[in-house]
Amino acid sequence: MKSVSIIGAGAVGRSIALALFYGGVKIDHIYSLHGISARRLARMVNASQYSAINTMTSLAMNTIICVPDREIRALAELITKKNSSVKNKIFIHTSGTMTSDELSPLKSKGAKVASFHPMQTFPKRKTTSFKNIWCAIEGDAQAQTFCRNIAKMIEAHTFTIPKKEKVLYHTAGVFASNYIVTLLSVTEFLAKECGIPERTVWKVYAPLLLQAVNNVLATSPAEALTGPIARGDGATVMKQLQALSTKKLHHLVPLYSALGIETARLARKKL
Repeated sequence: MKSVSIIGAGAVGRSIALALFYGGVKIDHIYSLHGISARRLARMVNASQYSAINTMTSLAMNTIICVPDREIRALAELITKKNSSVKNKIFIHTSGTMTSDELSPLKSKGAKVASFHPMQTFPKRKTTSFKNIWCAIEGDAQAQTFCRNIAKMIEAHTFTIPKKEKVLYHTAGVFASNYIVTLLSVTEFLAKECGIPERTVWKVYAPLLLQAVNNVLATSPAEALTGPIARGDGATVMKQLQALSTKKLHHLVPLYSALGIETARLARKKL
């Protein structure tokens, strides 16, 4: 693989840059909103050039864009203005919801474009490994080939996603990650409400959580489902709803009810 330019030195850009660097790829340029973060990452990956985005000069034949969704199209337009030619160059972005259409200003000038989204969390101030992570790709054939080559270099996997389904694909990821964290926060909150010490909460509930996840992975959500709704115990469900009301936790009643309805749908699959 020839050299790569990376635009964006946040959690995703930093993780990709380091993974490629350790995989033997030459990083030519690092550009970021702030020159300081670009310089910091450039030093980590021995990039020959770095600067703030608004002062970027040249780009390699392959560019990976790791900026917030709302900035992708404007950045694509900026690149076309600052580079005399982007024809046959490859540009990909890492958004989970936006498609390669966000790079249309570059495509209209002859560039090959795609989106490359790793289904993984990228916490701030932490470098994330891509090993065995699956990445959704879509876009021009040549740019998709570049995406697959990147994946090999960072020990990840790829699959193609229809352009029209990207938002739904990412929504599934929100349920698998973000909303799981929210539900665990509710678990912790309720445990404390009934007097379980904070240091003990996850000693009590972690085995239950991990077993449930393992059961899903080993079988299916329907097969792994347990609890009052799965066994048709409506009396317990009503008691739990009452407990949320009497404990002045009314804000959780709609959440419990919505999850209960969806759980009932899932339970019917076991019949």
